[in-house]
Amino acid sequence: MDNLVRIIFVDDEPNVLAGLKRMLRKKHKEWDMHFVESGSGALALMEQYTFDIIVSDIRMPGMDGAELLSRVRNFSPKTIRIALSGQVDMTEVLRSIKAVHQYISKPCEADYLIERLEGAIRSQAILTDQNMLELITKVESLPIIPDVYKKTELELRKKEPSIKVIADYITQDVGLVTKIIKLINSPYFGLPAQVDSIEKAITMLGLDTIRAFVLSTHLFTLYEEKILPLFSLSLLWKHSFRVSNIAHLIAKCENASQAVTTQCRMAGLLHDVGKLVMANSFPEKYTTVLKLVSLPEGIPVHKAEKSVFGTTHAEVGAYLMGLWGMSNEVVHAIGRHHSLNDTDNIVALYLSAADTIDQNFVLLNDRHTPIQFETSLKPMLLNEDKLSLWLAYIKANWPGDSPLAQMPPETIIKMIA
Repeated sequence: MDNLVRIIFVDDEPNVLAGLKRMLRKKHKEWDMHFVESGSGALALMEQYTFDIIVSDIRMPGMDGAELLSRVRNFSPKTIRIALSGQVDMTEVLRSIKAVHQYISKPCEADYLIERLEGAIRSQAILTDQNMLELITKVESLPIIPDVYKKTELELRKKEPSIKVIADYITQDVGLVTKIIKLINSPYFGLPAQVDSIEKAITMLGLDTIRAFVLSTHLFTLYEEKILPLFSLSLLWKHSFRVSNIAHLIAKCENASQAVTTQCRMAGLLHDVGKLVMANSFPEKYTTVLKLVSLPEGIPVHKAEKSVFGTTHAEVGAYLMGLWGMSNEVVHAIGRHHSLNDTDNIVALYLSAADTIDQNFVLLNDRHTPIQFETSLKPMLLNEDKLSLWLAYIKANWPGDSPLAQMPPETIIKMIA
């Protein structure tokens, strides 16, 4: 049993626990699962065993899920904490948000629950990084997922989600609609015709890309009034869109599946959201980071963050996206795009490559030090021929004027040196 993933499920309704047992029966050879009807019972069991994951309802009599998960955070920080709950009000969300790694709405299908739990296991090192957790506990308020996204997610869970219904949800926020339509009609997507409605945008770009649009637009709008003097939100916004498109094109060049190309686009849009949280919550310390990256003696931003905070925007962004229920592949890619190894998923590789390419060919800030490809991946996956192939494909397929129009050989060599 020692090699099994140990998971504890907590819910005050016996029928819910019985349903979970039935749903997850096929995983009994891989997971050591325990089912408990109260928070106190869960804590008693956790004194006897070390659990990899705790999945708890939020609304329970006595000790509710928010209190339970907060206690677990304090005495077992490496345990992934997941809230599996029905409708909860904003007060409950605010009470539990710093104690929860991910929210999963119930009811949910067995395959969806298994997928989320397996993804949490794969991303455990990212989501339970002690330095990142210590930083998050000091953040006065994490951004709350927008209502339009929650409604969209519920519709997407249906076997046959309605584009019209999702479009109706999004159009309830006029400001969001205006921003999304403007972005979709930008050169980054090179759509063959002008898009004048959210319904048409969903049809042309797909539901998953629209979901990423909603989240990224929400976050950048949230922080747009709180920019540090040395922190350009506009440049970061444009960088995120270029990285999204570059990662998407690399995936297409490699004949990746539709799912992977979509995940690359989503991960690119959201890969730097951790910077927004860190810069907004700790402006003085982040100013120190920005000074450390300044040339001529500068270091890359993620290394500067590590030296100042003990963690990076990649881990913070992955935590937030995991909390908001973004797909496991995207969460993992965001969390690992500055710390790859040969076991990471392909989305993480393409995202990291796209980020590196953009920072070397487009000056995000001409006073800052650009990043290079992860050293561990160079002999395995990256070489001058492969990189040249990707760059040529990106240049040929970029909608409008390519940011890679100028491709001096010395830049390619420098990136993989």
